[in-house]
Amino acid sequence: MAQTTPHLALPLLAGGQAGKHVTHNEALLALDALVHLACRGKDLVAPPANPAEGDRYLVAAPNPTGAWAGFTGRIAVFGDGVWTGLVPRPGWLAYVADADAFHRFDGTGWRPLLDGVRALRNLTALGLGTEAEAGTPFSARLDRALWSARAPAEGGSGSLAVVLNKTASADAAALLFQAAFSGRAELGLLGEDAIGLKVSPDGTAWHGAWRADPATGHLGLGALAAPGAPAARAPLHVARDGAGPALCLDAYGAGPAGNLIETRIGRGSRQAPAPVRAGDGLFGLSGGGFHAGGPAEGRLTLRGVAEEDFLADAQGTGIVVETTDLGGTAPRPVVKLRANGALELVARASVPGAGTAPGQIVFDSTAGAFRGCGGATWSRLSNLARFRATTSFDNYVGAGAWTRIGFNTGVLNDQGLFRAADGAFVVPEAGTYTLAAGLAFKRNGANAPASLQARFHRNGVAVEGTRRGVAAPVDGVSTVSLFAVVALAAGDAITVHALFTGTDGYVAAADSDFSGVGLA
Repeated sequence: MAQTTPHLALPLLAGGQAGKHVTHNEALLALDALVHLACRGKDLVAPPANPAEGDRYLVAAPNPTGAWAGFTGRIAVFGDGVWTGLVPRPGWLAYVADADAFHRFDGTGWRPLLDGVRALRNLTALGLGTEAEAGTPFSARLDRALWSARAPAEGGSGSLAVVLNKTASADAAALLFQAAFSGRAELGLLGEDAIGLKVSPDGTAWHGAWRADPATGHLGLGALAAPGAPAARAPLHVARDGAGPALCLDAYGAGPAGNLIETRIGRGSRQAPAPVRAGDGLFGLSGGGFHAGGPAEGRLTLRGVAEEDFLADAQGTGIVVETTDLGGTAPRPVVKLRANGALELVARASVPGAGTAPGQIVFDSTAGAFRGCGGATWSRLSNLARFRATTSFDNYVGAGAWTRIGFNTGVLNDQGLFRAADGAFVVPEAGTYTLAAGLAFKRNGANAPASLQARFHRNGVAVEGTRRGVAAPVDGVSTVSLFAVVALAAGDAITVHALFTGTDGYVAAADSDFSGVGLA
């Protein structure tokens, strides 16, 4: 018959044994020590200085000393002033108080019970509801998955982060969305360090949807969404290849649709905006293109501007259109819709020399007039050329010789078209003009001319068909009136000339004048 029990090695009573109570008590003490085994610690190499009755320790040290000498791997139990080393069996569990952890005996030593669980840290494959494969070492077949942050009361931060890390910039860290195991969308760092989204209708052909530049945070859409595409040049940059719109905005509702695009502009900062000032832009639409040497930007703009410093009760605004002239590179304002409701054609020094077509209108600052293009020529639409002149003296005219009348006073000459030095009207631009003159007769002594005649001269040459006259003029009564509609060229000099036949005479200062008006 065995001396001890097979598992706990408790002493057995022998037949006819004397002092059976001793053996029985030893067995009870062993049971008391081993059942619900809870030890004070496991890392001491020698007994503690002041153990309490019944204290237990796991002796894990390879070479314990003192009363624990030879106890390696055993359970040291203190009782009646003596340390006893109980031999464990494989599979026994012990709770170690100072580590707040369970340990198990594996036949050679005490190991943390959770070593097997910690082995999950280095699994080569894990399947949840499905079988993991080499290509997908972590697989799960689920209806739902929840990731929840630990609250601060639970020792957490209250935040949650899911980290996807790739080895190098050229690699990918992405989330792939599939339908029937065919890719439809992929989100992540797709072969670069910019996050992007690409989509596919069939898992084969992929199209970029958007891409955020890591250096600026600018978002590129359309053609700028592909991995490796040029960086977006604005917080939102849309590009497309081929014909068609790059941006489409729809709005529907029970009532009238509101603004599809709305801007809010302020000085200062977003946190502390300050009022806009006169001249500040409120919105802008800019266009440009490419030439052989590269891009040409901002060659056409439509801008909304503040026309006064913004106050609570003063917020005047206008619109400015800027274009670039033919053969030029610098845009300049051409049309303004002003705060007062006026449409302003921005003045230019002269009419355009190229790109003209019927129906065009400009404001010519040199002429101080609106001018319209009829196709081949430009005509004044306002501030028509005009003048009126008189003479300050009686002009003597000899008999038989055409003599220029010395008109020398510009009565109406705000455009500076009458030249007093030679009494000439200087044509400002090519066009059709009406010319008029009135010459009053004054007798020279008793002389009685047979006739008084007059005509217009252009650049010193008589204008055909303009001669008029009066026979046997009467002193202080007779006048010659000239009126003509003629086509003139810019720079032409128009003068009035007179002729007496028979005898000489005067063109009287009183009641004589010279005038003209541009028609087109």
